[in-house]
Amino acid sequence: MALTIELLNANAGLAGLTDEQKAAIVEMSKNDETSVIGQKTGEIYGGLDADILAASGISKNGTEKTYDYAKRVIGEIKSQAGNAAELQGQITKLTEEKTRLEGVIAKGGADAETKRQLEQSKADLANVTKQYTELKAEYDAAKETHQKDMFAMKISGEFAKASAGIKFKADLPASVTNVLLQQAVEKVKGMNPEYIDDGNGGQVLAFMENGTPKRNPDNNLRPFTASELVAAELKAMGVLDEGRKQEGGGTDPKAPTRQGGNGAVDISGAKSQDEAQEIIARQLMGRGLINGSKEFEEAMSAAWKENRDVIKALPLR
Repeated sequence: MALTIELLNANAGLAGLTDEQKAAIVEMSKNDETSVIGQKTGEIYGGLDADILAASGISKNGTEKTYDYAKRVIGEIKSQAGNAAELQGQITKLTEEKTRLEGVIAKGGADAETKRQLEQSKADLANVTKQYTELKAEYDAAKETHQKDMFAMKISGEFAKASAGIKFKADLPASVTNVLLQQAVEKVKGMNPEYIDDGNGGQVLAFMENGTPKRNPDNNLRPFTASELVAAELKAMGVLDEGRKQEGGGTDPKAPTRQGGNGAVDISGAKSQDEAQEIIARQLMGRGLINGSKEFEEAMSAAWKENRDVIKALPLR
């Protein structure tokens, strides 16, 4: 959440700042949040492209936008459904012809040609039925996989945002905090996440309990967010640095700034390339680097190069 003039005025420790200084802080906070959101959006769309490819087997065309890519894939899947409908029509016609020929034979009107036609109709019917069954099974499986991958991608995006604002106690090594964060995330993921109507025509992620959303008594009984539940799990472990918690991947203005652009990071707890990127980003922000800044990007690039072989050996997600 970006800082506002009102929030700064409400902080007694900032009373000595001039209006110009406060305005500068607000502008920097807003720009930082915009940068973080832009980067996260890019990561989410990149993950969506990969999920669409995995689910459909249809590749993205060059600079094609994710929206157009998804629209084209859905169109091709619908085309498969149209092919299935066409095969169903053929099955109906062949079944009718088979029934007609069987009726002719039953009335004693069978001859060699009629029997040949009947056998051919039976063979055609069996062949078309087999094609239809296989195509429908393939379509249903692709549709189900696509829906699951889309949901998993959206959930991953929610937890990526939830993890970005976490600050651990300074004396805890990254190898420990990575494991603790992953444990907290996995526990919250097991709390029956589901998208529900937000009452304004959109959807919001909720965590269901006995068929109803778990609600936060400290937030006007709104449904718990992923960020709130992950933070609650870590708070219960006693590992959070609550005085330095940051929002949306920005930096705490009270935290000491250290230049850590040499790329030295610990990704020993990463189980996927996506998780490795989150771990690297979290460690760089812990050094005081601003997500989206030139220094941050340089440090991120250095960390990837330094750990390229380890990261490439991990699954994508």
